[in-house]
Amino acid sequence: MRLLKQNTAFTFRIGPFVDATDGVTAETALSIAQADMQISKNGGAFAQTSAAPTTTHDADGWYQCPLTATDTNTLGPLTVQIVMAGALPVWEHFMVVPANVYDSLVAGTDRLAIKSGIRKNQALANFPFLMTDSTNHNPATGLTVTATRSIDGAAFGAGTIANMTEVANGVYQCDLGAGDLNGDTIALRFTATGADDLIVTLITEP
Repeated sequence: MRLLKQNTAFTFRIGPFVDATDGVTAETALSIAQADMQISKNGGAFAQTSAAPTTTHDADGWYQCPLTATDTNTLGPLTVQIVMAGALPVWEHFMVVPANVYDSLVAGTDRLAIKSGIRKNQALANFPFLMTDSTNHNPATGLTVTATRSIDGAAFGAGTIANMTEVANGVYQCDLGAGDLNGDTIALRFTATGADDLIVTLITEP
């Protein structure tokens, strides 16, 4: 299933159209009209496309098939079908996605952002992290961990990070105060004797 950018015109090749009797011979002289091009948006009833197409034969029974921005205005599955007398029916399935998703996955002109769920200037309890041994780099238990934080590129400081406890298997947790998260980007540094330094970067949400 191919991706389509929401609210964006798109022309693609649909086919091959072959003879309805022998199922092999390419149909190269079909006159495909607007009423022949039926689309279903997100599981809805089939209806003709929004504009009269200029659908021309390309090669071996394949035809150019245009979709308008109106045809792609609904997120979700989009099915295009063309049924012509004398030829076997042909269809194509698409998935209409938001512009930023298409630009990130297909066009390469954007980046998808994964929300952290961490709010700016709001305390966060039981923040978990993994500490590893500085020699073998396996999870390290029994450590006395110290935490500092840098807010928006400022110097590291102790802040109000509290309640450092060991959970199990090298996993520890602490509580971050509202002031520790009062910035757009937060760098947390966790250190302990005999352990690798751990740097965790957080991107807060408003």
